Amino acid sequence: MKRSACILSLAALLVSSAPVSAQTASEKWDVFVAPYLMAASMGGTTTVRGREAEVEVSASDIFDNLQFGAMGLLIARKGNWGFGSDIIWMALGTTVREINVDANQGAFAFYGLRGLGPAADLTFGLRINTLQGTLDFKRLGLVVDQTKTWVDPIVGLTLRTPPDRRVMVRVYTEIGGFGLGSDFTWQIFPNVGFRLTRAASIEVGYRWLDIDYASGEGNQQFKWDVLSQGPVVGFGLRF
Repeated sequence: MKRSACILSLAALLVSSAPVSAQTASEKWDVFVAPYLMAASMGGTTTVRGREAEVEVSASDIFDNLQFGAMGLLIARKGNWGFGSDIIWMALGTTVREINVDANQGAFAFYGLRGLGPAADLTFGLRINTLQGTLDFKRLGLVVDQTKTWVDPIVGLTLRTPPDRRVMVRVYTEIGGFGLGSDFTWQIFPNVGFRLTRAASIEVGYRWLDIDYASGEGNQQFKWDVLSQGPVVGFGLRF
């Protein structure tokens, strides 16, 4: 939480010093689409129907136990306004301390954006989170499962270089939840794009996504307090 607050404060300082008058609004839509892969590791705790288990899974473990994954980013803008979407879906299975943990995680973000200057955007929207958790306590012969879906309001700042550069830098930051969905969630996602042609680029970066969500009590308690992080590589197309 402290890390995200510092990033957002720095971003706000940079935005306040940016010359807004230097921004030229385009009359055409600029659309960016990027399917990508994330070599994520996960750390934290999860509770399913009152039964708690630690989640400490490396990127190699996730790839070994990945059953299905789909990730993609869409950003469309016209002048100072635009919208975006970031889709993550992972179906995972692993064993931690003789507990089989199966977790399907989906995060579907939809947001609007408003240009604040030539190098910064304000973002605002929501992220739909869904988790399908199953814990198999082998020693006890006990299997518990639970599914939760909730919506987090999100707001953030994005710092970026102009899209016509051969090397493009973008830093996406967000905070959200605020007790309306998750107790708190934050994300930092810097990436660098290397233009191959006018329309195509290779995108590399690193993402931190932290979600702290809890609901229910006793044997109906569900909790997901997990930080997912790792390098990202994708292929970008601009229209």
